[in-house]
Amino acid sequence: MTGTLEKNRYLLKNTLIFALGNFGSKLITFLLVPLYTNTLSTSGYGILDIINAIIMIGVPIVTLNISEAVMRFLLDKNSDKEKILGICYNFSLIAIIFSFLLYPIFNLFQEISPYSLLLSIYILVTAVSGISLCYIRGIEKLLIFSIISIVKTLIIGTASIIFLMIFKLGINGYLLAYIIAETATILLCMFFGIKDYKIKLSKPDKELIKQMVKFSVFLIPNALMWWIINSMDRFMIVPLFGTEANGIYAVSAKIPTILVTVTSIFNQAWLYSAIKEEKDKDIKNNSDYTSNIYSVLFKFITLSSTLLIIILKPLLRVYVGKEFFSAWMYTPPLLVGAVFLTLGTFLSNEYTVHKDSKGFLRSASVGAIVNLVLNFMLMPIMGVLGAAIATCISYITVFIYRAYDIRKYKKIRYINNEKKIYLLVLILASTMIYIDNQVFSFIVYTIFIIVSLGFFRKNILKPKRKEIKNEK
Repeated sequence: MTGTLEKNRYLLKNTLIFALGNFGSKLITFLLVPLYTNTLSTSGYGILDIINAIIMIGVPIVTLNISEAVMRFLLDKNSDKEKILGICYNFSLIAIIFSFLLYPIFNLFQEISPYSLLLSIYILVTAVSGISLCYIRGIEKLLIFSIISIVKTLIIGTASIIFLMIFKLGINGYLLAYIIAETATILLCMFFGIKDYKIKLSKPDKELIKQMVKFSVFLIPNALMWWIINSMDRFMIVPLFGTEANGIYAVSAKIPTILVTVTSIFNQAWLYSAIKEEKDKDIKNNSDYTSNIYSVLFKFITLSSTLLIIILKPLLRVYVGKEFFSAWMYTPPLLVGAVFLTLGTFLSNEYTVHKDSKGFLRSASVGAIVNLVLNFMLMPIMGVLGAAIATCISYITVFIYRAYDIRKYKKIRYINNEKKIYLLVLILASTMIYIDNQVFSFIVYTIFIIVSLGFFRKNILKPKRKEIKNEK
């Protein structure tokens, strides 16, 4: 029991530290949506969503996605932090070159050509700040990481208000706010996180670079596959239904994205625990502990998604501009998908622990193929709702693949009768929002309350009593 308590405390400590740095930034992102939806048209918001989709794939390309390798290799025992810092520096220089090579490419597309220069700079500073932050996470200066994230968040919020509300700069103002914030992040990382280490440029470790690139290079097509899953539907919606429809669809994805972002705080903390768990020679104990954590996460994320579906319509009435309210129609499938995206991300930590970047690629490729096929099948029939359903099913597919694939590393109990009840409540709530029947809604509310109380009693009150008893 003592070992489990120590593990839980380590996980809780890291979760709280990541929450400190991430919660503020996610809260600002959540609060800024009304600013964007009230200062930008539906068409402008649709273009902004396309820009964000470009950022999602552009950053891994210009850095060869080395940031993930930086963090993972730093977490190895006896890692040479100064050699890895030198590698960070070299890849930052590569990012500068690649970012500006994208400028003429962006000019070829009418919707984004007015923002080509700022977009290139945004990709550059985001790439370098990403490498810098991963370095700080790798040397486990998690409190500094969180403080820098908070400062970055405050800059984004302040600059967005100034550029969008006062100077009325629109999309240019959005890009400027983030460029300033990412640049400040780089400087803060240099002065407060990396200052204790010297860059080793004279003797580059070719073998180390080879190992890191081998790990990261498969994460580039992996990022492309996730880009297809998360963003390809945007590029299909625009020609089929217009930028206005894409703007509304982008808003529908905000609430699921916020939920996934919140749970990602836990998944970031869990990675450190998973790496420590791998060193545990007791394989059964290792798998049992992981299964228990997975079980709590499963219940929490399904209940959270169900609650958001229940309050979705009243929430959107006060959260977004009235022209965006119809986004509620596309949100339920995305919230269901968010459940499996969160669980799939939890499982993917096993790939990181074992440096199995091919596992990331294989699972994401399966999801991307399913997403593409379903988008072409469903969107002509169901419209924008077809895109949401395709995204949901692709997330479920990735989860199923990973659940099967990681059995080679760890045995986890994925489903039982109790978890089936949680999924049933989620499905009932998703159905309820479309049929809008008061009797059915009352039944769903009642079941949700009963299941939620059971979760609270079993997973919060009971463990707390056990912990107090053991400490006595």
